[in-house]
This record gives sequence, C-alpha cells and structure tokens, in this order.
Amino acid sequence: MHECKKSSTFARIFEKNMQIRKYIVLLALVFVPMVGQAATGGLKFFYRLGERVDRFLLSCTDTNYITLPEHSWSMALTGTGDGINTYYSTTDLYTGKRIILHTHATPSANLGFYGGYRTLCFGYSWDLIHSYDNNLQLSLGSKFIGIEFQRQVSSNIKGSVYEPGRPSSETINFPNGLLRIKNINLTAWYALNSRHYSHNSAIKQAYIQKRTAGSLLLSISYLSTNMSLLDELAYIDTHKQFLVDSVKRIVSHQIAVGIGYGINYTPNKGKVLLHVSGNAQLVCYSINQLSFALTDAQTRLLRAEPLFNIKPKWPVHVTGNFRAAVSWEINKWVHLSAWAKASNIRFRSHQGELADIRLRHWNWQVHLNIGVRFGAGKKRVRDALIDDPLPPVYPEKPSKLPKWLTDFFFSPRI
Repeated sequence: MHECKKSSTFARIFEKNMQIRKYIVLLALVFVPMVGQAATGGLKFFYRLGERVDRFLLSCTDTNYITLPEHSWSMALTGTGDGINTYYSTTDLYTGKRIILHTHATPSANLGFYGGYRTLCFGYSWDLIHSYDNNLQLSLGSKFIGIEFQRQVSSNIKGSVYEPGRPSSETINFPNGLLRIKNINLTAWYALNSRHYSHNSAIKQAYIQKRTAGSLLLSISYLSTNMSLLDELAYIDTHKQFLVDSVKRIVSHQIAVGIGYGINYTPNKGKVLLHVSGNAQLVCYSINQLSFALTDAQTRLLRAEPLFNIKPKWPVHVTGNFRAAVSWEINKWVHLSAWAKASNIRFRSHQGELADIRLRHWNWQVHLNIGVRFGAGKKRVRDALIDDPLPPVYPEKPSKLPKWLTDFFFSPRI
C-alpha cells in the first residue's frame, strides 16, 4: 500500500517536472531568437553609426589620395622622450647687474599608451622610474580641421645661475628635482587642401595618405609655461641670487595665430609615409607674471602667493613650431610610427618695468608608437548592412581658391 502511494507521488513529481521543462523549452524558443535579434539589431545600429562617421570623414575628399584604415579602433604602446631648454635673465634690482638662469631637462624613460576611435585620440605617458615627467594628450579632428591639447609636467630639471663675465667657480648649480616646469598647448588648425592632404595621417595615423600631397595650414594656439620652485625656501635663503631677488615662479600665457605648410610624402601608396610641417606664429596677446618667495613673517600676512604682471616689450612678436614624422603600415592591423615636435615661447619685459626680464623657452618631444587596430572591418560592416540603405554621400564642394594657386602649392609630386 505504501509502495503504491510512493510510486504515485513520484509519478506526479516527474510529470510536474516534465511540464516545467516544457515551459522552459518554450520560453527558450521564444526569447533566444528575440535576444539574438536584439543583439543583431544593436550591432547594426553601431555599424550604421560607424558607417555614417566614416562617410562624413571622407566627404569632400579625393579617395585616390586619402582613405581610412580598415579598422576604426586603435591602441598603441608609446615610448616618449621630452626635452626642455630655458634661458631666463634679468637685472638685479639693487646692484643693476645681469643674472642668467639656464635650465635643461635630464633624460627620462617615459612609457604610456595612445589610442582612440578614428580621429578622436587620447594618450598618456609618465616616467616609470622617478616619476619626474608626465604627458597628457587629447586630439579631435576631421579631414580639414582639428583640435590638439597637450599638458606636460617635468621636474627632471637641472640648471645653473651665473653672472656674465664672472668666473665659473661662482656659478650656482642646483640639483635635479628642485624646479618644475608645466607646459600647456591648445591648438586648432585648418588645412586648406583637405581634399588631397590629411594632417591626421602621419601623427595619429587616423587616415592613410595614398599619394603625395601638401597643404597650407592655418592655426590659432594658446601657449602656457609655468616655471616654479618646489618650496625649497632654505635653498633660496642660502643662495640669494637664485632666480634673482627670490623669484619663486615665472608664468607666461600667450595666444598666437599662425600660418605654415605641411607635406605628406609616400612612395608606395601609403605603406610608408614621411611628414614634415612648419608653422610660424604671431603672438598677439600675452600675460606674463612673476611670484616672489615670502619670509615667515610675510607668509603669516599673505597666505596666498601673489603674482605680479610684467608688461611685454612688444605687443606682438614671432615664434613657431616644427614637426616631423614617419609611419609604417605593416598590415591592416599593425602599424608603427615615430614623430618629433619642437616649439618655442619667448618674452621680454617692457622698458618701463623695474628689471629687464628675458625668457626663451624651448620644448621638444620625440614619440615612438607601436599600435594595433581592431573592431569590425569594412567588409563585415558592408555584409551586415547589405539590406539597409546607406547614408547619403555629401556632395563635393568646389575649391574657392584660384586654380593657379592650388596648382602651385597643392600639386602632388608623384
């Protein structure tokens, strides 16, 4: 009797479990295709969006000269070397003698990364051994216009203070790490011959320059340098001549407009690319400031560190920068590149100021990138969107420049 009850109980449980399994199978048959369709629809949405971005980036360009890489995402391992050379001189307020401060950056091994999507790129590198140096980069652009931001902080600075004509034994040398220099550069550029020339192809390798071409370049820049002593007041008290009259910080902010020329040379349809560009800049606005180290009594009275404005001698002056690069497209996934850049900031005080202050600040950088590209390739995107209508092609705009000018400046050297 008990065995009959047990068998009937097991039968009911088994039958109930079978019904649950049927419901699970039915739900799976309904929802799995829905999830798969949603995933496919989501991929198609991103494929469509990427296709629109690509077609915008190539609109109004000659694809015989410029094209996009097969894959849209990229990531690179970056090795950098930065250099700084600063010449600062002034006259002592009490003696009237000229004192010169000459600084330079010591070598540092910087490693970092650089990557992004098409022309949107972000990079960061730092000194892994001593943490003396770090470099932040951000750029965004298209075929004819771009914005580049860079922030570099260096404390691997050595230097000396001396008076011209005095014996070298009287030169005051200060150790590495006592001085910190921060440089900021924000530049917007415009390429007149964006139909044939890509300014983004050599530096960021966001485009591939298939044939040789060049272009005039217009730019507007914000340049800033901040040279400060790292709170070593005892060192200043011991060496009264350091930075002259206990000057603790030198700050310069400048706005410049520029004109230059860039050329991309490729002997094998973009497999290897050589780039050179130069830019002459006219500084049309500047703010230059000095800050003095305070004694203990002054610190109690002035908790904030005051900055004193110094008028420039000339309302405008000329500076510039230079850039060179080489890139190698090993295949559609792997690429190598190396590029170097040098820039200059200059300043001289007005004759009405208390002291004749002069500043020449050079900053150069060398980068080596080993990168890979990834993401859906063009063929995969085309196959996924074969049944979907493509975005409209933007009409080609005729050049507003006269033909003799474009033929002279922009004609390709095959």
